Amino acid sequence: MKQRDLLLVGTCIVIGFIYRLIPGTPHNFSPIAAMALVGGMYVNRKALAFMMPIIALFASDLILNNTINRVFFTEHTGTVFFADYMIWTYIAFILTVGLGILLFRQKSVSKILVGSLGASLLFFVLSNFGAWLTASIYPKTFAGLLLCFEAGIPFFQNTLMSNLLFVGIFVGSLELLTQRSVEPKIA
Repeated sequence: MKQRDLLLVGTCIVIGFIYRLIPGTPHNFSPIAAMALVGGMYVNRKALAFMMPIIALFASDLILNNTINRVFFTEHTGTVFFADYMIWTYIAFILTVGLGILLFRQKSVSKILVGSLGASLLFFVLSNFGAWLTASIYPKTFAGLLLCFEAGIPFFQNTLMSNLLFVGIFVGSLELLTQRSVEPKIA
C-alpha cells in the first residue's frame, strides 16, 4: 500500500500542478479540491493525503505569483513565496481532505456527490471570507461580506463543475485500477 499511496499522491500532485499552469483555463476550474477529497478517500497514509493538494497548490502558486499574477504583488520585491490571502484557500483544501476521510468510509455515488458539493461550498465560503478579510476593496462590515460573497457566485459554478468532473475521473480511475488489480478466482 505504501508504494500505491506514493504513486497516487505523486500523480495527483503532477496533474494538479500542470493543470493550474495551463493558460486560458477558467477561474476556479481546477483538480485541486478533487485531489483533496479523493486523497481523503483513498490514500491510506493520511499525512500524504493532506500534503498532496498543498504541494500542488504551493508549487503552482510559486510560478503563477511570480509570472502571470505578479502584477498583484506590487508591494513585494523579489520572489513571492506566499500570498497572505491564500491561507484561506489552503485551509479549505486541508478541510476538504478531512471531509473526504469522514464521508467516504463506505464509498457510494451519493456520498461522492455530497462530498463534491460540500468541498465546493467549503471552498466558496472560506475563500470569499478570506478575500473579504484581506482585500481592501470590501468594507469590513456585514454588508461588505455579503458583497464579497455575491461577487464570488459566478466562480462557484466552475468550482462545482470541476469538482464533479475531477472527482468522477479520479474515483472512476481508482476504482477501475482496483478492480483490475484483483485477480479473478478460477473455480
